[in-house]
Amino acid sequence: MKAIRAFLGRVKKRGRRRGEVVKTVAMGREREFSAWDVGDDTYIFEKGISSHLAEHPSILIAEKASLRRKTPGYVFTMTTGNHSVAAFPLLDGRFWRLSRIPKLKQGDVLVKEILCSNIVNGKVEISQRDVPSKRLYRADEWLLSDAVGFGLGDIVMGDRNDITLDHYRQLGQEWRIKPLAWTQAEMKVELAASRKRISTKTRYYHSMKGVHFMTFPVFRQFAALAATDMDAFVKELRELVSIFEGNQYSFTRQPKLRGHHEIELFGLRRGVALEKIIPGLERLMEAIALGRIEQDAVVRRIGEISALYESLLSSPEMADENSRAFIEQLYMCVTGEIYSRSGEGSTPAFDDRRTALPGASYVDGRPIMHPGADDRSEVLLSNIRSLVSKDELIEYANVYELRSDGDENLPPGAGRTREIVYKTNRGPLEHSMVEKRLSKSQKDYSSYMLARIECLKALGINLSEYRVLRRRRTAGKRPVDYYIRRRLDGEPMDAIPASYFCNVDDSSIEEKEVVLALATLMGDAAAQNMAMKKFDPATESPLYGIGKEIYEFEYDIIAERVVPKTVATCSVRGSFGWPDLSMTDENLNAMMNFYLGYYAHALKEYQKRHNVSMAEVAERFMGGFEFRTHAMEWQLSVMRDRLESFRPGLPPSYRFERKWRFALWTLERQERRLPVLRRFFMKKVEQVEQKEKGDIHEDIRNNSEPLFLD
Repeated sequence: MKAIRAFLGRVKKRGRRRGEVVKTVAMGREREFSAWDVGDDTYIFEKGISSHLAEHPSILIAEKASLRRKTPGYVFTMTTGNHSVAAFPLLDGRFWRLSRIPKLKQGDVLVKEILCSNIVNGKVEISQRDVPSKRLYRADEWLLSDAVGFGLGDIVMGDRNDITLDHYRQLGQEWRIKPLAWTQAEMKVELAASRKRISTKTRYYHSMKGVHFMTFPVFRQFAALAATDMDAFVKELRELVSIFEGNQYSFTRQPKLRGHHEIELFGLRRGVALEKIIPGLERLMEAIALGRIEQDAVVRRIGEISALYESLLSSPEMADENSRAFIEQLYMCVTGEIYSRSGEGSTPAFDDRRTALPGASYVDGRPIMHPGADDRSEVLLSNIRSLVSKDELIEYANVYELRSDGDENLPPGAGRTREIVYKTNRGPLEHSMVEKRLSKSQKDYSSYMLARIECLKALGINLSEYRVLRRRRTAGKRPVDYYIRRRLDGEPMDAIPASYFCNVDDSSIEEKEVVLALATLMGDAAAQNMAMKKFDPATESPLYGIGKEIYEFEYDIIAERVVPKTVATCSVRGSFGWPDLSMTDENLNAMMNFYLGYYAHALKEYQKRHNVSMAEVAERFMGGFEFRTHAMEWQLSVMRDRLESFRPGLPPSYRFERKWRFALWTLERQERRLPVLRRFFMKKVEQVEQKEKGDIHEDIRNNSEPLFLD
């Protein structure tokens, strides 16, 4: 809250306080407001607001010209309760006649020209809603100006509007737009931060669109008050269904956004609350106000309404605030994603698992570092500048953290992987580089990584370009190396758009040839995987089929549709990892059994998602496998002397030369015995099919049989 308290202090110190105090009645209680003028700007604060900064005070930001023609400056209000506490007296002129708007137009002005915000975790969190993006940009610039004094990190854009996102990306400031969570823990934190009171002690989940969601567990607590604290119960019931001064409807009937109201009962299908719950609450409020009902009858009536609410929930999980369905659905409502993802479920890939981090804005190609940018981002940006050509200037750059399944408990910025997306003045498209911390910190490990990459690329394996970064060494700390690689074009298997497989004229029809063509590329990737000898000792897997193969599509003008083009591997992890380097048929037999078994399982998972037979995809898979194997062996044959004589001078502990010789030896035998490998792979496929039907139970991947007879 330090920035907010400093802001309040600056306004009261610099400003000229208006003599009169304005008193209003809002939500059943009298409120008192004072105003300060600082230049052309006017700041309106509810009395005692500094004592309620932890309760998510409501803020309105409006250009005075929107309220009164040809008037310069801004109006900034801060109040408790919801936004209507300040909105109604501001629009109808009770606040020092700052507004001259006909009553019929006041609703449009509130929706389209006034920015609603809240104090959340000590920052001003702005909800754009239906306000044009340019008006938001102007308000942001005003808040960051010397006249107001907020810093970049003090202002958060809560809505993820596409136009606004693009604007802040081009400023290198995407980190100022609130990211979406993708883990249960992160969603819980955001939900806790969204809890807000209106005037009673009831806490709602306040959405970025201004809707106050009341969940069934909260409603049940409210209903229980009828038996223990009748006065508090009546106050909270009045907040739900009574009409307050300046309002046309009660909060549960006041339209807010796309069928939702100021207060919305969570977990019910649209319209159910208004049809079956709210009328009962209104009749109960009327009976209490007229003195026609005793407390025992109130307890019984609200208990019946609570039971009805529970019975009408869209699913039983909506009554359990710890259930996954409850957390994800409520999170989508609070963030506003419910409106853009109607009918879809929440997925762990929110925002592509990317979290924007502070970086830099560029002026004439020179970076101006943002507050909160760490040394790692600064070094990354510095290295990117060294990659551009003479007279080529970086126009903007955004730094992201790429979250993985092992990062759930890490704070933002502490993960292993980052990405930088930047654009220069010499190209129309953005460039993307992925930065990662090396998995090991031994001396010369980065050189070992680069030597493997260059050798494998020389064989024709599709890998990205890698560079080890120049970094400052911190005295007394163990050096940590990072590398960057160009982001490959295309998508991992699970992220390929479903539309790529659909018929152009009828999306309900799957294009069989596209499915089979992708199976060919899977075989291509498998041949590369085997040649790399990828192996992870921790999981005892070849790291195949886990999202490291990137499939690129292109538009085929002859087929008149999008078709698979190429496949590449985005990670060198596990390369040269096969533990046994003995050049024997026994080792070769064990290795081929291991790899082919995994490939058969991965292919089966792919086949189950599409309307093709396993025999068809297996045939195309082996076609791709054979093609790539022939291509790599040909590369070896034309460059044999240079490849076999390569000596990078690495420490003996890495055993590079022995691993490299083993990789070349096995590649030759992989190509020489392709007919045998084909027959054996088809047998693995048959076993996978049988296992799928429950006919056999042994581990196909480790079912070793003789492959080679010399």
